[in-house]
Amino acid sequence: MANTKLHIPEEELIELYVNQKLSINTISKMYNCATNTIKNRLREYNIPIRSKGESLKNNFENRLEVSLTVEKIMEKINEGMFIYEVANFFGVNRKSITKRLKESGIELSQLESHQKLMTENNIKQGKERWANDPALQKEHRERLKEINKKRSEKANLRYEMAHLKSYNEYKKACERLANRFYGTERPEGMQVDHQYSIHDGYLNGVPAPILSHPFNLRLVTAEENNSKGTDSVITLKELYKGVGELPDITVKEIARLTKPCENCGMEFLYTNQHKHTKFCSKHCGATYRYKEKVANSKTVNRICLVCGKSFPVKEILKVATCGHECAAKHNFRARKETKS
Repeated sequence: MANTKLHIPEEELIELYVNQKLSINTISKMYNCATNTIKNRLREYNIPIRSKGESLKNNFENRLEVSLTVEKIMEKINEGMFIYEVANFFGVNRKSITKRLKESGIELSQLESHQKLMTENNIKQGKERWANDPALQKEHRERLKEINKKRSEKANLRYEMAHLKSYNEYKKACERLANRFYGTERPEGMQVDHQYSIHDGYLNGVPAPILSHPFNLRLVTAEENNSKGTDSVITLKELYKGVGELPDITVKEIARLTKPCENCGMEFLYTNQHKHTKFCSKHCGATYRYKEKVANSKTVNRICLVCGKSFPVKEILKVATCGHECAAKHNFRARKETKS
C-alpha cells in the first residue's frame, strides 16, 4: 500500500513556525513525522525557511523565555555590570553579549557608563597600563616564561610516553617531533620518512623522541614513501646506534593474543590495543551485520512469480520465487527475454 501524504493545514504551520517561531525539529515531533516532511510542506505553502543563524537565535530565546535585546543588555551595563556579569545574569556566554552589541554598532570602550565603571574599579586601559608600569611588564614576562616552560615540560613528557598509549597518539607525536627538525613546509612532491618506521617503532616500544631523531629522518618522494609503506629500511639496533642511545626492550610489551571470529569462527591475532575487535576482517564484520539485519527483519508472505504459490520470506530479502526450481525457470525466462 502506498504511503499517504501527511496533511498539515497551512494556517497551523504558519502559527507554529512563523508566529510562535518553533523549530522544524519541534514541529516534526508534534506531528510524529520526519523533519524533511515539515520542510516539504513549508516549501509547498511558500513559507520561507529560516537560516541556521535565525534558528539558533530563536531556540536560544525560547530557552531563555525572553528576547535578549540590546536594550536589556545596556540596561544591565548601565546598572554597573561587567560583560561577564551580564552573561551570567542571562545564563549565556560572553560572546553572545558582545555579538549583540557589535551588531548594533556599540563599542564598550566608547560608553561613558563603562568608562566610569572601569575607573571606579581602578582598571586602566591596556596600552596606558603597560606603558606606565615597567614592574608589571617584567612580572608579565616572567609569568609567560614560566607558563611556556611548564607547557614545554608537559609536551616533552607526552612525547616520551606516547609509545605506551594508542598508535594514533604515538604517530602524532612522531610527526610533530619530525616537524621540529624539518619544519612544516616541504619541497614540492617530497615527504618526511622515518627509516625505522612508525609502525615498527610502536610495536617495539621505541620512544617518539628517539624514532624522530634527525638520524632516522629523511626526505623522499611521495611515490617512494608510499611504496615503502610500514616497512623499515634499517634495523632497531642500527637506529639506537645512530641516535647514540642504548636500546631498552623492557619499556613496552604488546600482548599478541588470539580469539575466534564471531562470523566465520576462524582464529585471528589481535593486540591489547584492539582487544574489542570481534571479526577477523571487514568482510566478516559486514557479513555478520547483514545476517543480524536479516534475522531481525519481519517475515512476510509473497506470491511466487512462476508457480503463483504463497511463500514466507524475510521482508529485507529480494526473493521473487518459492524455491530453486522456480528460480531456475524465472532466470531462464529473463535470459530469453534479454536475448530477444
